[in-house]
Amino acid sequence: MADQAEKLRKMVEKKNSKENKKKYRVIAFTSGKGGVGKTNIVANTAYLLSSIGKKVVVFDADLGLANIDILLGLKSKYSLIDVVKSGKKLKEIMVKVNDNFQVIPAGSGIEEIANINEPIFSKIKDELIDITKETDILLIDTGAGISRKVTFFLKSSEEIVVITTPEPTALADAYAMLKIISTNYKKEKVSVFVNMAKNQQEAENTFTNLNKICKKFLNKEFKSSGYALIDKNLPVAVKQQKPIAELYPNSTFTISMKKFINNMFKENMRIRENPIARFFASIFGGG
Repeated sequence: MADQAEKLRKMVEKKNSKENKKKYRVIAFTSGKGGVGKTNIVANTAYLLSSIGKKVVVFDADLGLANIDILLGLKSKYSLIDVVKSGKKLKEIMVKVNDNFQVIPAGSGIEEIANINEPIFSKIKDELIDITKETDILLIDTGAGISRKVTFFLKSSEEIVVITTPEPTALADAYAMLKIISTNYKKEKVSVFVNMAKNQQEAENTFTNLNKICKKFLNKEFKSSGYALIDKNLPVAVKQQKPIAELYPNSTFTISMKKFINNMFKENMRIRENPIARFFASIFGGG
């Protein structure tokens, strides 16, 4: 009888272990240079994922120059500054955007944040792992460039999206970032997102040209995770401190984000495109 009870207990524990083994994704968004629209892409991706019931946390890892809380109009009582200086936990500083979307703000303009040490990095990593147990998707908005505080989060991420624009300087820096990711960290799940393109052709040409350079000098090709066109509604949304996906659900940028999500997350977000609006968007930019 005791043997049967022990077997039953082990069966129940095994079942519970499988049920509690939740799948989650950790995706870092990065860029070779600043000003490519990375934070807008992260914020709107998170907002749209939360709108279809995904539990999403955005970690603002742009240490020293963080602004996703400002972009979303959030009032942050605490930030990573309090984690570094006061020993608070990440869960204590999280800010709720909606029932499915939370942000871990970094704080900006503080030297201690821009130059945090390895023990603090390790503490952040351990606490992020704990947070993912209650999350479907963790999105990491890194800083631009290849500093230690950027590469730490890239090394810790399962998937990486490198964002660029068609500008030559942005492309050069994107190539440098892809080189580091592929050669130093041996990451396989790396994709490229082209932002601020004038039209679809420019976006596709930008990705193709970047991939040709990578194939020639790195002997490696990367996947495209999508593109977004210049959208006149985006600066309006930024000024109102709201996701453009919330204010302008049918704008060209929002449609691009929905396509990105369908591509990256195998979702089927409904996309309603007005052919007349698309015609004028292709001429003037926006939607």
